[in-house]
Amino acid sequence: MLKKSLNLKLALVILVSILLLTNCSNNSSEKIAADHETLIVSTYGRVMNINLEQNKIQWQYQSKYNLDGNRNLFSLSDDLLVQPFESGELIAFNINTGKILWQEHILGGGDGAEEAIATQDGTLDTTFVNSLKPLFMTQPLIAENNVYITSTNQPESQNHPALYNFNKKTGEKNWVENLPTVFNLFRPVLLNDYIFVNSAVFLNMYSKNEGTNTSYGIFDGADELPNAEPSQFTNPIYAQMLSDGKYLFVGDEKGRFYALHFDKNNNLPVSDITDPNNTFAKNPKLFEWKFENPNISSIQEDGNTYLYDDYILACVNQTDKVQPAIIAIDKNSGKLKWKTELKGIEKWRLVGNKITATNGELIFLLNTDGDVTTTLKTEKKYAPISNIEIDKNDDLIYATEQGIVKYELKTKKFVVLIKQAFVNGHHNYFQIKYLRKK
Repeated sequence: MLKKSLNLKLALVILVSILLLTNCSNNSSEKIAADHETLIVSTYGRVMNINLEQNKIQWQYQSKYNLDGNRNLFSLSDDLLVQPFESGELIAFNINTGKILWQEHILGGGDGAEEAIATQDGTLDTTFVNSLKPLFMTQPLIAENNVYITSTNQPESQNHPALYNFNKKTGEKNWVENLPTVFNLFRPVLLNDYIFVNSAVFLNMYSKNEGTNTSYGIFDGADELPNAEPSQFTNPIYAQMLSDGKYLFVGDEKGRFYALHFDKNNNLPVSDITDPNNTFAKNPKLFEWKFENPNISSIQEDGNTYLYDDYILACVNQTDKVQPAIIAIDKNSGKLKWKTELKGIEKWRLVGNKITATNGELIFLLNTDGDVTTTLKTEKKYAPISNIEIDKNDDLIYATEQGIVKYELKTKKFVVLIKQAFVNGHHNYFQIKYLRKK
């Protein structure tokens, strides 16, 4: 084993990234630039581009450090696919060719020094990397020319979880800012030139260009009040935050949702940094509205949320019933608009103007008014193990343990597009995304 300074490795990675980018075309389109009808697949550290016009694997990549699962989601922008891995790898691929445009490998040090154990060939030792995992358990935010991503660590680790800002085109690290806890499980949100991060009970705000941790104008602690808690929520905010450009919408693990509205200085309505009661937990006047329903016990474990028109969509567990439900909350008033119970659903997505959901046996298709338009029972060989996408013909596409399957709504037939063995595991996020040809 050789112990090497990570600085040398990072310098080499940056150099390689620059060389790679020299030969890459610049695509400034704001739309996803797929050369053919495409399905992107990510599971167990493997990323695949499936050509749906020829029903073949166009390219694929396998991380050697993540063979046992990868609880991360990729993000897309232009012809870029950015995939984090639990091992701390962050790789930017060209969507169409699979070419690695840049890659970084964090080791949990945050904004401090990092050291690595390498093998004789200069690559990071697998046992060493596995001892650090998980380092990412999230989804990156791609905004303007930046990639923002939060890291995690083992709770007992002495390492530092952090918010990273990388240059979208080159992968160069712009800045790093340490985070208050390791529970950084969701994509950051950009609002009013600030990046928001939910970290357990804390909601932090950072300037997008410098990464400066910035106050909302509320109580953040004081030396003369050592026993007063700085501003935090009562319960962990384990839901994907959302923004419509005006409000920030925050959800907690109990299924409560909050709307925050900031003034031109990015302060909240009650600006008093000296009052220990001026916190998210103690001062309801900080919120434009708060949604709470006695029949809701918690947000579903994946914490998925979506904005559609004037609705916030979420999946919740109920106090009085066994079945979970998808709900729609009016984003302007915080009132419940509709609730649809679905038997045991494990995965759900907003796809265009439709909602797909599955419990691993049944497939549900809903409109955005909460009406169930299709309920489909699958045989075991066609049972979904991924989220469900909708193609240009309104047919359903998803993964099974045997491969990629299409369900044609008109003919009511299942068609196997790609025969490929996949594993249905709990310590893994199986993500697919359908892309139309540009």
